[in-house]
Amino acid sequence: MLLPLFGLVFGVVISSLLGTAVIVLHPRWKLSLANIAWFVVGAFAGVIGSSLLYTWIVADENQHLNSTAAVIGFLATLGAGTVLGGTLAVHIGQYFGSRVA
Repeated sequence: MLLPLFGLVFGVVISSLLGTAVIVLHPRWKLSLANIAWFVVGAFAGVIGSSLLYTWIVADENQHLNSTAAVIGFLATLGAGTVLGGTLAVHIGQYFGSRVA
């Protein structure tokens, strides 16, 4: 029963650490709780989208990844989806945040 909760906590922690690194490395963004929250929300959306797209393209008709290369590719796609989704969410948040203020 607690395994999904552990997965959620692990995902939030990893996404926030990765988001902190991306936000610190970006020259115009400043490290704030709002930017990290935007990154985590966007990272989850990016992971969901990238996993659905990858399994739709690579998996067999039973939605199974049958080779080690397919599983490693899936994990790499999850990492790319995390970075791209989170970065896009922070960018959109910065864009609309500057328009409103």
